[in-house]
Amino acid sequence: MLTIQGHPSRVCQGWSRRELIQAGGLGLFGVSLPRVLAAEEAAVPFQNGRAKQVIFLLLFGGPSQLETFDMKPEAPSEIRGPFQPIASRTPGLRICEHLSRTAQLSDKFAVIRTMNHRFNDHGSVHYIQTGHPHPSRFGPQPGETPVGPKEWPSMGSVVNYLSLNHDPDRRATMPDYTYVPNRLGALQGINRPGQYAGWLGSAYNALATDIRKRGKTDNPYFRDCDDKELDFRIRGILSHEEVRIDRLDRRRSLLEQFESQRRTLDDTGVVGQYDSVRGRAIA
Repeated sequence: MLTIQGHPSRVCQGWSRRELIQAGGLGLFGVSLPRVLAAEEAAVPFQNGRAKQVIFLLLFGGPSQLETFDMKPEAPSEIRGPFQPIASRTPGLRICEHLSRTAQLSDKFAVIRTMNHRFNDHGSVHYIQTGHPHPSRFGPQPGETPVGPKEWPSMGSVVNYLSLNHDPDRRATMPDYTYVPNRLGALQGINRPGQYAGWLGSAYNALATDIRKRGKTDNPYFRDCDDKELDFRIRGILSHEEVRIDRLDRRRSLLEQFESQRRTLDDTGVVGQYDSVRGRAIA
């Protein structure tokens, strides 16, 4: 197809001047206009993806790619690891022998080998979730970069933002962005960046659940426990029996402060975020 630069003015039949010149120029190569139109008619129309929900499994630690999907059996022993590769359903894709069931499903997933980063720590999850390098450090300790409103939003927050702004009146049965079983760093008391809405605004943060610990040093993932033992709740939501009068008074005071500041807000997107926060004040 010839690409003709110029003003895209249209003639009365609906064709643009550029399209007519392109169609005429194709005659130089023995391609007639009817054939062009037939090719466009036969072209497969664009179709949106069929997926309605996405489950993003974040493995916070675990085996490396050299022991899973990018094995190096010919490399030195200190690099290749102790496991052997096996064939999968995808020609040329060999994965770890301990992932035999995964190997039988290789035609249902894609291994992305072009993504890499220079961070040799768990903070690289910021890059995975936002597509941007993470702050220098994470956590509340002195000298570390805290989570702030200027960081890049996670992809879940972006989906939440686009969904709500595309159809503000939509009543969803499930939140657009949820985090289970707990946000990253919750058990350690650290707010790890990369999982929040950042500059999109806190209204697009995930609805996150919590797991209560037995004690300060307890980690539910490092001991045997069942679902009944885990105190699995929605963060920020307590039963009526657990809401004390002093907490309710604090929330009412917070609501009064919101109301006193409302007159200083202009009729912009700030008001929408304000209304979302206001709705949570007594919830």
